[in-house]
Amino acid sequence: MKGLFRLTAVMLLLTGSHSFAQKTAGPGAFKPDPLFANHMVLQRDHVIPIYGTAPASEQIEVVLNKMSRRVLTDAKGRWKVYFPGMKFGGPYQIELRSGRYTRIIRDVLIGDVWFCSGQSNMAFPLKMSATGRVTLSRLKPDMPLRLLKFNALAETDNIAWNKSVLDSINNLNYFSGSWQKSDQQAAREFSAVAFYFGAKILAEKHIPIGLIQMAVGGSPLESWLDRSTMEQDSLLHDLPDNWRKSDLIQDWVRGRTDVNLKNAENPAQKHPYAPAYNDEAGIARLVNFPVKGVIWYQGESNTHNAKLFEHEFPLLVKSWRQKWNNNFPFYYVQLSSIDRPEWPAFRDAQRKVGQHIPGVFMAVSSDLGDSLNVHPLRKKEVGERLALLALKNTYHQHIAASGPIAVKAILVQNKIIITFKEAKKLMAGDGSVLRGFELEDRYGNHFSAQAVIFNNKVRLAIPPDILVTRVLYAWQPFTNANLINEAGLPVSTFSILVK
Repeated sequence: MKGLFRLTAVMLLLTGSHSFAQKTAGPGAFKPDPLFANHMVLQRDHVIPIYGTAPASEQIEVVLNKMSRRVLTDAKGRWKVYFPGMKFGGPYQIELRSGRYTRIIRDVLIGDVWFCSGQSNMAFPLKMSATGRVTLSRLKPDMPLRLLKFNALAETDNIAWNKSVLDSINNLNYFSGSWQKSDQQAAREFSAVAFYFGAKILAEKHIPIGLIQMAVGGSPLESWLDRSTMEQDSLLHDLPDNWRKSDLIQDWVRGRTDVNLKNAENPAQKHPYAPAYNDEAGIARLVNFPVKGVIWYQGESNTHNAKLFEHEFPLLVKSWRQKWNNNFPFYYVQLSSIDRPEWPAFRDAQRKVGQHIPGVFMAVSSDLGDSLNVHPLRKKEVGERLALLALKNTYHQHIAASGPIAVKAILVQNKIIITFKEAKKLMAGDGSVLRGFELEDRYGNHFSAQAVIFNNKVRLAIPPDILVTRVLYAWQPFTNANLINEAGLPVSTFSILVK
């Protein structure tokens, strides 16, 4: 690895013979977009845009890997140049010139950039995870894993915001951050799920990895959807203007918003939970910056309406792919288990919706939950399960990346036989009795079911005098269901009709 980066390191040389327009402003007016900074990662094998601002009609020169590009700023002072896609490597420098002013961006790597978004379980920091302390103590100082954490101006805690915060939020000045090396100081505050995802990809593929974290605790999915998508949708078109009174938005979300905005005097006051807010304040800043794909951990603030989620999640994936003009992969986490009655149906909705969108894959986490804590601590397993999905479906490794998936349930005399795919060998996770299966009759009554593994299928005994219509698995809010495959990966919460 060290040899690779040493071989690909490039010294950029400028002759100084280029001519520029005479009009030159101070150095503060000439700058690249904040995404372009020391220690950054650019997406490999993709046209590389570099852009920023300067005075109007100013000539800009950008040099990368011995290639030079020049452009004049437009009437609003915006400039943008393009370089051809490059193989992974580095470190490089990017040199930018405007008149007599020069800016140099150092320690730039070419690799894969992943966008990591969602709500608080994505934002949950490495230092607080179950394995965080050990991981931080073993960090290698020069590993080519780079972190860009967008910090929120104000957390959505149970407090009222002051006028300064409210005004900044109205001006969409909510997110700020810069690229960092993955040293202890940066990594400890970074998303644990994203860090473990990136670290596993790096360990397997030996290419630089850039992680961009933009997550807001408590944020509903609607806050990440763009306004145009909602306004054109028959179900959501009134939501951007009516959201604080709409039962399409979770009660908790609206209640927390009311607390944060207690001091607001502007009747049109914005909030990070508002429909389209995080799209306009955050996503809009990123869509010109190429990424490899997305990892997503969100849903806790949408569990009140599983059917609505099934409608909105495909809209989110489609919207982001259109904005980036990239049909990139989208990997997401199914919610864990907790003692909240609506969560099993929501986990099942998450399972179903992902099956119908190409390039979208789900990591199961119900076996890693906490009965009382919405922020379970075992984030390493979650991040690495996401990484397995990416290694198989994006990086094309021949590995097991998913737990067993129920294909069909057939009634055979007084038993139900369930067939699974993604399972060379079905097993009970702790080596004991198989747990987690229930039977449902046509009246919606649930009955516990004795389950055994037979010929790599699950066989359920039917109690006398019950007409079973459906099989449920891991349907308890906090479940101890334990069916796994040979890779130790768990089965998702599911419901399936009996034929």
